[in-house]
Amino acid sequence: ATKPQPESPRDPTLGKPASRIRVQSILVTAPVTATDPSGNFVYDLQEGDFKVFDNGVQQQIQRFGAENQPLAVVIVVETNYKIEPLLEQIHPLAPLFSDLMLGPKGQAAVITYSDRVDVAQDFSSSDDRLDTTLRALKSTGRSSRLNDAMARAIALLERRPKEERRVIVAFSDGYDSGSETSKEDVVRRAMNAEVTVYGVGFNPLKAMLEKPQQGPQMGPLDTNVTRPLPPNTAPTPTAEQQTYGTPMPLGSVAAAAGEVLNSTIRKNTMEYYAAYTGGVFYSHWSKKAVQRQLERVASEIHSQYELAYVPDTLNQTGFHQIEVRVARPGIKLRTRAGYFFEGQPQQ
Repeated sequence: ATKPQPESPRDPTLGKPASRIRVQSILVTAPVTATDPSGNFVYDLQEGDFKVFDNGVQQQIQRFGAENQPLAVVIVVETNYKIEPLLEQIHPLAPLFSDLMLGPKGQAAVITYSDRVDVAQDFSSSDDRLDTTLRALKSTGRSSRLNDAMARAIALLERRPKEERRVIVAFSDGYDSGSETSKEDVVRRAMNAEVTVYGVGFNPLKAMLEKPQQGPQMGPLDTNVTRPLPPNTAPTPTAEQQTYGTPMPLGSVAAAAGEVLNSTIRKNTMEYYAAYTGGVFYSHWSKKAVQRQLERVASEIHSQYELAYVPDTLNQTGFHQIEVRVARPGIKLRTRAGYFFEGQPQQ
């Protein structure tokens, strides 16, 4: 069985009767995080405690167990001048990634973004190489091409072996400026590649207050970008007079997903990515918190359950919502929102 590849080319014959369409079986996997009312991870759930639904139809669980695949992690770091004072808190984090998250079989790559997106390190299992890469990070540029950086990270993960678990950990203020990629494109691609996104939030306004004389003077565009934006708004201006742009409608992704994210109209783009892919975005940044948050992400990744099923709803094209329920009272679950299925070629 293989993981889903729902991005196959659209079949021009899909409008013909369903009886003429032969659908190849796919295995859909869903990493599930379970927490108790105090926020502690729950480790003793059994397969019989779970029910999984695909577009509202209950599915038979084909595989169940703890998440124990090797990890492929892309570390994405914002490196524009606004967050220069905070980069020093990223420099010593390699041991946390190596020891707590990656383990002996995991590999990490590093991507930086500002005016441009760069692969600072391709995938490697070397602890020393990751330490050297993170300690060498420097600030440059004025833009925040977050969407383009996330698309590049997903592209790296798409080339990894299918048996690996794919994760992005982003250190970012959560806002985009100057990208060519839309956030809808990113989230669609992330869900289909089974990538889970976690984020730790930079606070560039706090950084500026801590180090006001560093870097170029802030202009009106930069001042606006450092402020919290209206809900569901990303600063992707095409000109300075469009600093806030227009509120991005949930569009095709959320329209297809229905009510899956009615309660998650997020303040920034990183929250949007985390919500759709089953991850978490920690918005509060401090010297003491960053290591705790990274430890929490590592603990979550190694505490998840994996549910896998072959959907019997593949006569439906478009977005497939994944819903997981648990029988035990008081347990909260989190998983990815779903995947896109565009049909299989006619046989």
